[in-house]
Amino acid sequence: MGATGWWARCTDSVADTLRRGAWYRIVDDADGDNVVLEVRGRPMRFARADLTIRQDAPTRWSVVVRTGVLRPTLGGATGRDIITTYAVCSACAYRQDLPQDRSKPPALTCERCSRRSQVEWAETC
Repeated sequence: MGATGWWARCTDSVADTLRRGAWYRIVDDADGDNVVLEVRGRPMRFARADLTIRQDAPTRWSVVVRTGVLRPTLGGATGRDIITTYAVCSACAYRQDLPQDRSKPPALTCERCSRRSQVEWAETC
């Protein structure tokens, strides 16, 4: 496959180690069953079977739907609403709540890095 230019994100089985919805650069794929990802500036080895792999760098926001197994976070203006769906910026992996009105905006601007990009609504993590 060649590590240069390839990216990976986790499936639910490794969501404790990797941020769900975030894409990580593959830095080594020499081992057939495993790949090494750059995670917070450090190399970490993961089983290829626990990852979704793509060749091109991500350009769209990932949409993450929390399941009952994973803890939802409190959010909203009053702190009482349970946030079960959020988006992850493709540029900086910032986790951003989606609009409370349940609309599906076609694009978002990241609160951290200010990058504006399309939202990948067709595929959720």
